Amino acid sequence: MRILFCGIMVPEEIEYQVKNISAAGNRFQNNVIKNLRLMGHEVLTVSYVAIPVPEKLRNTLEDTEDKKYIIRESSGWRGTYQAVRKCRKAVGNLIKTTDCVICYNIFYSYYFLPQTAKKYLKKSLLILADFSGPESFKSVGRKVYARLQAKILQKYNVVIGLSANTEKRLKKGQKFILMEGGIDQEFYDSFTYQEKESGAPTIFMYSGLLSRVTGVDLLLEAMKENRDQDIRLVITGKGDLEQPVRDAAQKDDRVEYKGHLTYKEYISELQRADVLVNPRNMELPENQNNFPSKILEYLATGKRIVSTRFVGWERFRDHIEFIEMNSPEKIFFKIINTKEEFQAERIYAKRYLWSDQLKRLLGK
Repeated sequence: MRILFCGIMVPEEIEYQVKNISAAGNRFQNNVIKNLRLMGHEVLTVSYVAIPVPEKLRNTLEDTEDKKYIIRESSGWRGTYQAVRKCRKAVGNLIKTTDCVICYNIFYSYYFLPQTAKKYLKKSLLILADFSGPESFKSVGRKVYARLQAKILQKYNVVIGLSANTEKRLKKGQKFILMEGGIDQEFYDSFTYQEKESGAPTIFMYSGLLSRVTGVDLLLEAMKENRDQDIRLVITGKGDLEQPVRDAAQKDDRVEYKGHLTYKEYISELQRADVLVNPRNMELPENQNNFPSKILEYLATGKRIVSTRFVGWERFRDHIEFIEMNSPEKIFFKIINTKEEFQAERIYAKRYLWSDQLKRLLGK
């Protein structure tokens, strides 16, 4: 099958150097593209890069016949308008020879995409990994933007949602597939059971966006309340709570902030950790349509996981230690896997390999 994939992604090797890009979102998109190709499909890509890319990294964003990067040169309306026009032209040229088009999230640069697919009689699929409805915003502008996104959502032939709540946004008869994400085979193969050294501190790890939305503020508060000297908290990632994380690491030698890591460094830290943490604040409305995709990678490690109760948590109840939002101090259970538990978790995680997930996405 010949597939056009439209998103907002950069090559994996530079993602950690681009300040405002979501590492989780970038890896998600690159994993979909990589695994579709491994399955034998031909994948053409268009990437709208709306964020500033340092000049020294521009040479990594080179166009080819089957890969186009549309870079917004300035943040004003003129620069945005020019970039969206280029994006529309690139998509229009490539879509004619494809069998279907897959778009990652609803972004203004691709508002035209489902209509263009319909014009050329192509099937359109939307992967909705992140969506906040109008109720999540106070700003009139943001509310209008969210309403427009909700309308565009209903124009796709198929919507693939990471959260079951996404289906409530669809029109009657619109096809919905629940797909929380996937696990890359190479990532899965990176982990083997390692015996915990006697007397060594228990290492807890959080990796991802440093934000109130992801619960990093709750995580820091929980660590402050816990005075156990036999635990360590490793945090990696970037976001608007980076400075509070740095401050916590300076005040408490049990806290380590590793910054935003390369993919290899990220895997290395996961291998070192004992317990992986997802403290996402589910009391915030913007989290009701999302799924913490890091959970699947956490499962693939075979490590123990502590998490708040995200939408759809029931399917993972036998594999994750769930905590209530009002008890953040319970994050720091001293829970270490036995070899048998490690193997059981890995068997469960294997069902989420990208190769199987993408077969569902394409209806095979």
